[in-house]
Amino acid sequence: MNPSPHVESEPPPLLSQRLAPLFKQGFFRPLARPSAPVYVDFIDRFEARSNEDGQLSHEETLALIRDTLLLNPSAELDIDEGGDTQDVRLKAGKLFNNLLQAQWLQQRRVSIDERWVTLSPQVRPLIRSLREVAQDDVAELKDFAATIRSICETLLAEGALDPHRRNPEELRQVIKEITDRVLHAGDQMLALESLVLKYEGQQRESKSAGETLDRLLVEFHEGDHMICYDTLQKGGLLPKLKQARLVVQDAISNPFLKEHLAKAIAAHKGLEETAAYGEAEQTLSRLDRELGGLPSKQRIVDGRVADFSRLSAQRYRYQTEIRGRRPEQVKEYLQAAAEKYAGLSFADLAKEPGMRLLSPEVEVYFGRASLYRRARNTKLPVDLTMTDAPRLGDPFDVQELIRRRNRTAITPQRAARLIEARLPNVGDKISTGDFHLASEDDDFLDLLAVLSFHRANSKGRMLRWRIHSSRKELGLHPEKIPLDSQAGRLIERITIERLA
Repeated sequence: MNPSPHVESEPPPLLSQRLAPLFKQGFFRPLARPSAPVYVDFIDRFEARSNEDGQLSHEETLALIRDTLLLNPSAELDIDEGGDTQDVRLKAGKLFNNLLQAQWLQQRRVSIDERWVTLSPQVRPLIRSLREVAQDDVAELKDFAATIRSICETLLAEGALDPHRRNPEELRQVIKEITDRVLHAGDQMLALESLVLKYEGQQRESKSAGETLDRLLVEFHEGDHMICYDTLQKGGLLPKLKQARLVVQDAISNPFLKEHLAKAIAAHKGLEETAAYGEAEQTLSRLDRELGGLPSKQRIVDGRVADFSRLSAQRYRYQTEIRGRRPEQVKEYLQAAAEKYAGLSFADLAKEPGMRLLSPEVEVYFGRASLYRRARNTKLPVDLTMTDAPRLGDPFDVQELIRRRNRTAITPQRAARLIEARLPNVGDKISTGDFHLASEDDDFLDLLAVLSFHRANSKGRMLRWRIHSSRKELGLHPEKIPLDSQAGRLIERITIERLA
């Protein structure tokens, strides 16, 4: 079954072309309405309450729509949905007609008085997809290890994709089932990433240092979702995934296997030989691509977990060292004193019990200066109220302030810029005596960033470097430490070595 190289098969129809009938009948319109929650909740509850045949009677369906309306009292209904009436029965009837028109529901009339309602075949995968999108239960990720392990075991089994051991249809089913499992594993990893982002959002809004530590040390790192992360890290499955991918790549380079698979695809989809052969190549290439994407997705999750840990450390430091409770306590104390002793002077306060005031400035007179009475100024009442911080009136001034601070911030991106410019290859070394900084501001900040960090992410690659200081070798003889002039400053010579 060798396809002719001169015969070109027609390209498969676009996804929009295959969905055109659904667009025309308004299948997705309920999801675009303001009342979308009513439709979604009704379909979800209908599937859960239907009988073994997946059906409900006409009366039970209308009653279920009325109950769903009561569960969504703030839903905005249009006129064709009963938004112009208060009668729940009329609303349920109009919503039922809209569901029939969009072909979310189908009716089956048994007799004049007996009608049954069922979900249409198109809406069932839609509701499953909506449930997966809304899934935030970490327990759903617990089977990630089993999914990855089963993929490796299936592909690494003897003769897993051997065309001499499997007939064409069996081979097609095996490849399809493995591809579905790989896609499911990838979705689980993306779900883990969304969970980490959810924890990041909660951590940014933590109210206290205790809450920050509890989320970092207990909720996050001891959560069930970390099973998904630890599977590839500690389960030893990364080498097995590479071996499984080699099996798929060998299958791609095996023309007899692709012909074998093409026979099953041609019989299953009714395609010509050339189109079936191309479909077989695409099927195997997709499996290879998805298998190779699992380690990449794992590295993305690595970065998310590291970002969450850094955010937690910064948040904890801010809450304990920078903000803390001490400024708040001082402010509360001064506000209470301002309210209690309003209108009094410091001289009056000195007479109050327990109010021994410490003056920051004391004048002592000696000699003649102590013989005459100095004119005393009228003492003003004490004002201990806390004034608000000054506000910048012009929003452009605020934007300019933020721009200047971002431009002068010392970040890993600055360090990466200098490393890529001065050390293009891994293993290169350069000292501050070998180059000259062109700018006294921007380039010098890049150098400070290199000294502040030891790694940075640039264009999807991780850069690593090491700093060798002359003081470490010549610390006992500081006069021998060479000095280099950089950006108008003398600095002790350092050597930068690129590691990765």
